[in-house]
Amino acid sequence: MNDTIKTIHSLRTIHGNFSDKKISDNDLETILQASVCAATASARQTYSILVIRDKEKMHQLSEYIGDVLLIFCVDFTRLIELAKHLNHEFDVSDAIGFVTGSTDTIMAAQTACIAAKSLGIDSLFTQRGMHRRDIAKVFDILNLPEQYCFPLVALVLGYPRAEPEFQKGRLTGKSIIHWGTYHCLSTDEKEALVAQYDDTNKHLGLIDNWAQLGMKHYLDWFYSKWSQRVDTKNFVTALKKSGFLPSE
Repeated sequence: MNDTIKTIHSLRTIHGNFSDKKISDNDLETILQASVCAATASARQTYSILVIRDKEKMHQLSEYIGDVLLIFCVDFTRLIELAKHLNHEFDVSDAIGFVTGSTDTIMAAQTACIAAKSLGIDSLFTQRGMHRRDIAKVFDILNLPEQYCFPLVALVLGYPRAEPEFQKGRLTGKSIIHWGTYHCLSTDEKEALVAQYDDTNKHLGLIDNWAQLGMKHYLDWFYSKWSQRVDTKNFVTALKKSGFLPSE
């Protein structure tokens, strides 16, 4: 493997256990400049990156504290304002615009994550402080435009206080990679996947103590407990207010 592939394979999540070691200004600038090199639809770069170093604000926005927090927002306000400046119209009030802009945003965020890891800096992607709480407070804290700008994901950067015990596993094979046409899983393949999730040595799931919680399989816990706790009403309301979904 070359160095780039090695960096990607070494990616891991640090769940808030970051040390006080500082990220240098040079390294931070390197990460940001790498981030904006990510692919973008129609050369539009429909995102904004907010750089947060204030610890209290970092906790309010992500519930985690590293050395730097990057908030990636899908953002069309720059293009809209430039259109007005030149007496043009630019309308993005549809789902296609949001999906395309979100794709730009996520690719920039992942590129930042990889760039950071290449410099020995670990990370954590999270939406907990933004989408699972009062999104209006996020807009207020960051002074975001009310329309056509939406906080999509937070990336916490820092150095680990201690090395993680293991690296999280990932699925591969037919369930993820489809050659030529989509492959629908057989019953045996579904059972094999359930068994993979149940193998605690693979660390594919969010927790390893699902059996102690009275579950037959890890996915029983995932579907009955974890997946049931998300309230999407607040999220959808915020998307409508931002102009990315039509108000009914």
